Amino acid sequence: MRLTLNKVAGIVFVIAITLGIWFLYSSGYRFSSLGAAKAHFNAEKSVTDFGEVNFQWGKVYLFRTSKGPRTVLAIKEGFLWRAPVTVHFPQNSDNIKTVGWMSYTGKDPATVFAVETSDPTISYIEVGPTTERIKKEITVNSPVIFSWDKPVDFNTFNPVALSKEGNVLFEYRYPKNTTTISSDDLKWYPFSGSN
Repeated sequence: MRLTLNKVAGIVFVIAITLGIWFLYSSGYRFSSLGAAKAHFNAEKSVTDFGEVNFQWGKVYLFRTSKGPRTVLAIKEGFLWRAPVTVHFPQNSDNIKTVGWMSYTGKDPATVFAVETSDPTISYIEVGPTTERIKKEITVNSPVIFSWDKPVDFNTFNPVALSKEGNVLFEYRYPKNTTTISSDDLKWYPFSGSN
């Protein structure tokens, strides 16, 4: 049986399309933003999303995983989505914890910050640069999510947890009076009253 030039061209075309789709899929490209975000988790089945923030150019998803909370940025490229950035937080049992954080400085910048508490004395979370502070009410075991359409430098972020009366109870920072700093030490500490 002889193959005609048209049949050979058709076979080559089908193979090229199949390889192109396989390459895009293996590179993390998906047809939906959530699909692209979940591509970071490989075979992990115990992944649940608990929040998302929509931007004109993409989405930021917040997930719970067996290894701790994860923040994933999904960006639209043409008709496909990809998720080039993810931030992972180790699992902990603190009374107040950061469950999402990303300050993205790409072409379309954004910052997302999410907090969750099991402490009923905490009523509000306040965060942001001095001129753009945002204060939101927080309830036990329900995350509160903050977002900005720009990168926010951590040094000006200054997150605090407040009581119903507005008193600072906790502050998100590195430990004080230490010469060694680890990223695991960045967490919520009881407010000491001094800087």
